[in-house]
Amino acid sequence: MRKRKELTEEMLIDWWLTKYHNTTLKEVFAQHPDWTSKEFYPTFAVTEEQHNEWHDWMIKELMKYFCIGKKAARKDSWAIYLNTSPSVKTEKL
Repeated sequence: MRKRKELTEEMLIDWWLTKYHNTTLKEVFAQHPDWTSKEFYPTFAVTEEQHNEWHDWMIKELMKYFCIGKKAARKDSWAIYLNTSPSVKTEKL
């Protein structure tokens, strides 16, 4: 029997960090061990388009991993989303 690959919050965060910032969570916290999410998320913010691309990818990964439909993945993923989604860059006036 084939073992299913584990899906972790670190993997979900690393997807957008690698794609949009060319780094990983381990590398960031190796360089900044004292950082909290207050410093981390704004520093590695993404555009709204990039955020939406990541969110669509995350939903597909959850669907595959848990063998559920899109509606269930969207409904049940709120906590995962809050823990792993990138911040969206905002323009300052």
